[in-house]
Amino acid sequence: MPNLTDPHAVAGMIARLHDPHYERWASQIRRTGGCQQPIHLRGKVEHWDPATGTLLHRYSTHLEPDGVLRVACKTRRATRCPSCAETYRADTYQLVRAGLVGGKGVPDSVSAHPCLFVTLTAPSFGIVHTRRQRDGKLLPCHPRRDAGTCRHGRVMSCTIRHGVDEPRLGEPLCPECY
Repeated sequence: MPNLTDPHAVAGMIARLHDPHYERWASQIRRTGGCQQPIHLRGKVEHWDPATGTLLHRYSTHLEPDGVLRVACKTRRATRCPSCAETYRADTYQLVRAGLVGGKGVPDSVSAHPCLFVTLTAPSFGIVHTRRQRDGKLLPCHPRRDAGTCRHGRVMSCTIRHGVDEPRLGEPLCPECY
């Protein structure tokens, strides 16, 4: 959503509404299904008949608004794009089901094979700065009463209540130990 208090943003919206290619631009936006970070494709496609060498069809983004064709990002991560994630939400179920009973190009004979559902967790390399909440209340990062120091002399405690955009989030308390 553009910042309506920014005069440049408002001017840009007005210019877009008066653009002669507005309908095509709006069509692209609708086709992305509300994607928050659409992919901008640039280039051309030509379809040739291999037997005759005749050009059958040509498409170029040169004539599209802003010279790009917008397509949905198709991410499955709701934190990146909620609308695309919702579109593909049932995919995981369908893929797991096909692997267990067949379908979607997987033979039905897989249902006779033994199944394991294995979950793996990546190893931890040490304590990192984090943002913790409980019941809507922001908590300190890693509070420790009698926090010791690591072999590099750093205190292994952090009592800061980190903000959402703080650059230290995910950084180790001691980079050398990490």
